[in-house]
Amino acid sequence: MTIRPLVHEDEQQVMRLMAEHTLQFPDFVIQKYPERWSVYLNEERNDRCGYWVMEDDRLGVVGHAGFIMSEDGDYEIVGVVVRKDQARRGIGRELIDTVCRYIADEGASSVMLTTLGHADNGAVILFYQGIGFDLVREETDYFIPGYHRVTFSKPL
Repeated sequence: MTIRPLVHEDEQQVMRLMAEHTLQFPDFVIQKYPERWSVYLNEERNDRCGYWVMEDDRLGVVGHAGFIMSEDGDYEIVGVVVRKDQARRGIGRELIDTVCRYIADEGASSVMLTTLGHADNGAVILFYQGIGFDLVREETDYFIPGYHRVTFSKPL
């Protein structure tokens, strides 16, 4: 398996991966990505965002992760997704490590990450905590009623 930067041809495959995970990627979240990717893919160098995929020679794209920079200059990891039948193989961790190395090389000392918070998302929250992220805030009904936000932070 290989980690490489996202290219235009990956977009539909990544959106299909996201659609497999409706608890983490409801439609209103997936709809943000074509515009985010467009900004990244259409500029020669963009320090405000970056996206990577994990590709398997046989299966194609099996994972995705990226970052965006807020107006305050904070880095946020976004779009972490792994193909369901490839879960628990270290793909998410490797992608997050790739993003964190890039951000650290840019001079950042920490990174944040948010995910949806609900009872069925407990394994995702434990995963992030298990790879060194600290839960720093939980916000009820943040996105829309029933869709809470959990924020994590990690020193780099």
